[in-house]
Amino acid sequence: MGRKAAWRRGSAPTGSRPARQLVTAASVAYVANCLWGTAVAVRLIRTKKLRVVHHGLFVVTATLTGAAATTPVWTRDRSALFLLPAVVPLALAPRTNPRSGAHWKIAVAAAPSYLGALLVRRRP
Repeated sequence: MGRKAAWRRGSAPTGSRPARQLVTAASVAYVANCLWGTAVAVRLIRTKKLRVVHHGLFVVTATLTGAAATTPVWTRDRSALFLLPAVVPLALAPRTNPRSGAHWKIAVAAAPSYLGALLVRRRP
């Protein structure tokens, strides 16, 4: 009675657990990818033979973000809608030169989307 009754009274629907988990996983993958890329850029990590790590993290981030962005279709959780604008920077980042300033600026442009999705996801 509790959840259904609350929904009928006009309160906002609560998000589904898989949707929240996908939003969290996509956000964690994005942060890990940014941290790895930053560590490489400031030469904290040498990636002569580990270049595939950043690429792998990017694929995981893009895949999780894409999966999370579809959750409003199969759940009532709308927090993943915030991830839709992140698709544009995720599509542009691989097409820019990693040694240029544009690469990290495009990558950081996705941050508000992930932050918004996390903040909305936590709201009761």
